[in-house]
Amino acid sequence: MSILIQNVTAVTMREELPVMENAFLGIQENRISYLGTEKPQESYDEVLDGSGMVAMPGLVNAHTHTAMTLLRSYADDMNLQDWLFQKIFPFEDTLTPEMVYEGSVRGIQEMLASGTTCFHDMYFFQEETARAAEELGIRGVLCEGITDSVLEKKLQKTDALLEQVKNGSGRLKVGISPHAVYTCSEETLRACVRYAKEHQLRIHTHLAETKTEDLDCVKAHQMTPTQWMEYCGIFDVPCTAAHGVWFSDEDMEILKNHSVTVVHNPVSNLKLASGVAEIPKLKEKGINIALGTDGASSNNNLDLFEEIKLTGILHKGIQLDPTLLPAWEVLKMATVNGAKALGYENLGLLKEGYLADLILLDFAKPHLTPNHNTVSNLVYAVRGFDVAYTLVDGKIVYQKS
Repeated sequence: MSILIQNVTAVTMREELPVMENAFLGIQENRISYLGTEKPQESYDEVLDGSGMVAMPGLVNAHTHTAMTLLRSYADDMNLQDWLFQKIFPFEDTLTPEMVYEGSVRGIQEMLASGTTCFHDMYFFQEETARAAEELGIRGVLCEGITDSVLEKKLQKTDALLEQVKNGSGRLKVGISPHAVYTCSEETLRACVRYAKEHQLRIHTHLAETKTEDLDCVKAHQMTPTQWMEYCGIFDVPCTAAHGVWFSDEDMEILKNHSVTVVHNPVSNLKLASGVAEIPKLKEKGINIALGTDGASSNNNLDLFEEIKLTGILHKGIQLDPTLLPAWEVLKMATVNGAKALGYENLGLLKEGYLADLILLDFAKPHLTPNHNTVSNLVYAVRGFDVAYTLVDGKIVYQKS
């Protein structure tokens, strides 16, 4: 299958050529085969007119719990600890594979319709999320959420998930997810590290999300959560740490030294009153920062464009500095940096040879005109419902009716 998108404004996310006007973008099979301003000579199976549209790499949701669409609006206006232990964990004890499949279908449909082409998931019954992902055509890295009480069972399930994914489309990968320092003992954390090393997997965890987590960890171990994770070896393998609201300067140095990615989840952190991560400071230290929605139970949607805009304005307002986190840098967090966090070296750019995961946005709308600066409009004006087409692996998986 081959597709040509013509007359489109292409936001490549490449530093040397950020935006191409009146571009032609060719796709052969699952790769970008051409990007330029001259019409290619090859014939294509399908031609899309990109007039009035903007093409960009698909968004990477670097931290979510997709099937938690089942808990949307179930527990709101609560702090994280009460929210988790009084409402969420008891509900999750009732989950069945069938429920997780249905919740995953809804979540993936929501992500594809709002521009996310790749997601980093941590939840239960990931075999069902994998089934939904294969059916709907999205790319993803799937991780069973691990706590002390289910360690052995979840390692066995990860064994099975690796087999399932190996026999699939090639769009899915597997990771391992020790949930957090307050749900995983040292033994559990070290077991996850051993498993990750044995199977060459990346680790996806929650880290330094709340002040309570920080204080409790210091009381129990005389170390911050970041220091404790380092002590337990979590950062000895590639690691993505979600939230990162309560980092000390020493914590940030640890993350930098171990090349840990921090996933910023501003909507969820604000809604749960967990605090605001020091993203400008993390960026200054050279730490890779990606963006995530978290689950629909604490967000309450999976529209990554909301996270993009909030990231672009939140830190400016807090630090009274409008030059912080320019639009281009924020857009990189949702594309290039997210791909890096998930271990992809051929994703996140519009570039020949890269995977053809991209979106087309309808810019012929009142709230996107005039378009003096395409990148600025993508960050500050676009919403998920502006997505007209979503392509993953060179196939159209969503088209707005």
